[in-house]
Amino acid sequence: MLVFDYLEKWAKERPEREAIVYADRRITYADYNREVDRVARGLLRLGVRRGDKVGLYIPNHPEFVFCYLACAKLGAAAVPVTWRFSAAEVKYILGHSESSVVIMETAFMDSDLIAKLGEVRDDLPQLRDIVVIGSAEDAAKLPGAMTYDEFLCDDSELDEELAVRKKEVEEEDMVLMLFTSGTTGRPKAPMLTQRNLEQYVAGQIESSGISEDERLLMDIPNNHVGGAVMAIFSVLYSGNTLVMMDTFIPQQVLQTVQDERISVMGQVPAQYILLFMQPDFDSYDLSSVKFAVTSGAPVPPELIDQIEEKMGIVPFVGYGLTETSGAITFTRQEHPREKITGSIGIPNEGIEVRIMSPEREEMPTGDAGEITVRGGAVMKGYYKQPEATAEVFDDDGFFYTGDMGYIDKDGFVHIMGRKKEMYIRGGENVYPPEVEDVLMQHPKVLFAAVLGYPDPVMGEKGRAYIVPQPGAEVTEEEIKDFCREHLAKYKVPDQVVFRDALPLTPLGKVHKFVLYEEMKEEA
Repeated sequence: MLVFDYLEKWAKERPEREAIVYADRRITYADYNREVDRVARGLLRLGVRRGDKVGLYIPNHPEFVFCYLACAKLGAAAVPVTWRFSAAEVKYILGHSESSVVIMETAFMDSDLIAKLGEVRDDLPQLRDIVVIGSAEDAAKLPGAMTYDEFLCDDSELDEELAVRKKEVEEEDMVLMLFTSGTTGRPKAPMLTQRNLEQYVAGQIESSGISEDERLLMDIPNNHVGGAVMAIFSVLYSGNTLVMMDTFIPQQVLQTVQDERISVMGQVPAQYILLFMQPDFDSYDLSSVKFAVTSGAPVPPELIDQIEEKMGIVPFVGYGLTETSGAITFTRQEHPREKITGSIGIPNEGIEVRIMSPEREEMPTGDAGEITVRGGAVMKGYYKQPEATAEVFDDDGFFYTGDMGYIDKDGFVHIMGRKKEMYIRGGENVYPPEVEDVLMQHPKVLFAAVLGYPDPVMGEKGRAYIVPQPGAEVTEEEIKDFCREHLAKYKVPDQVVFRDALPLTPLGKVHKFVLYEEMKEEA
């Protein structure tokens, strides 16, 4: 089945079931499909064809989902653009993707989206049409733009053409173009196809045990696989209910979980930590949550203990990338404790994982190498970057993740860190996530990040960036002493830098590229 087939299936079989909840809006599957068709007809009138790209400059609002699925019905690709991006980043995303249409909000939070697009509009010659979800006055700020109400189309005469277009869509058509987070460099654009999404979610649902009667919270950005695939499409695949939130605000998340009786929530580790820091956390009723998923960044064992202690459930720990459509390994609640706290789980149904040497030969069980993945969920390639695509695939179709790890005798995958993040201190390999895991165990440490830096004698040394717990006082020597208790001497950071905060990507990962740039300036 294609992505949009699931929407039409549930619109027929469960027309009155809640499909999307956002603030005071409650949208049934029948309404969902109706709105998607209105957008699809509007796109047809603008001349959007199979293979075209449509920029969606929309926060986590229902209109994003309507536009996303409308693209799917036409064989076009949705290109999410987060409101957090600067004007230069908006230009890069829309320019690299060659988006011919942009559908956008006017503003969100403290971000003036119209001003940002207006600043770079003349640098985007391929951009034909702009649709503004706002008033005529708002649209007039961008020459040639139309309002969303003007764009939506109820003309039934286009239904025949829409039906023809849907029949032309194929499994290998790109449906979603997301950009890598760029924590260590310029973002690339993995092309995710209709088949990728269907295969990914089929494996995810089969492996997790999620039923057809769940309510899933989406507070992850829609320009990330956690939002656009793991939330939106997994709900659509199983006919469940998606509860959308604009953005992550801890107390609002807790209130929403309680009020909407959320049963599935996925958060990156930093989000869980911030939730647990709320002084009134224990006053919220979170008993409805059956599946607490965490992925997107290394998960400290202590956080797993906290989730179980504070929420009464064992979390699912996942691992994946944009290129794999989402998390493709998970721990399960029934797995042995040491596997849940010490691994990233076993591969989902339909996913193969191998550990490969630098010479691209498979490593024996227990030996470390690069994690590689093969399966229907793995991207088609990087858009307009054939050389980069060739670099990450081997002749057998395995995708090279750039992450180092190993598979134990029981088939559980263990991650050691990014290949490019690894630094070599005096001939010894150091994997920053291993050091970060130890640092996060220190009672006075809230967040930690470790990077390698050049050294004339040792080749490279390690620097730890530390954000202390609120009100805590901690010294560099305390941190080093703690590391010495848990790590080999060569892994102990040579420098410790204290910060009030660390630069983060929109998903809450430490933006190490920014820290690397700062170190370059110091040099």
